[in-house]
Amino acid sequence: MKKRARIWAVVAWLGLGPALPACTHDYQLMRMDEQLNGYAGAIRWSLFKKSLDYYARPPSPLPDWQALKDIKVTYYQPLFRDVLDEGKVVLQTVEIRYVRGNQMVERSLTQDQRWRYDEDKNRWLLETGFPVFK
Repeated sequence: MKKRARIWAVVAWLGLGPALPACTHDYQLMRMDEQLNGYAGAIRWSLFKKSLDYYARPPSPLPDWQALKDIKVTYYQPLFRDVLDEGKVVLQTVEIRYVRGNQMVERSLTQDQRWRYDEDKNRWLLETGFPVFK
């Protein structure tokens, strides 16, 4: 009986072996979605200081936090996404709609983003600047 169990264990391992690299790739894509959605949520809820946690380096110059207090984001939607460099770089274009203070006029902007997977930090980081709300 033990010999049969060992044979099944070897067969299962050989069957799963080729799938393991795919699992790693899928896990990295799930982490990518998690990070990009986390950033989108921070922007969508106008938690602009929190959004800095997703940047590779703080944007320069830093946003005017006082001016951003009047911004209320009403919509954040990825329009385009492309994964490059063997899954290590993501180019994404997003549309952001927002209102400023009491103006009640919805404006929109389109932002091109470049995300890079940082193996040392084991996470995706945004390399492009902060959205420009006019």
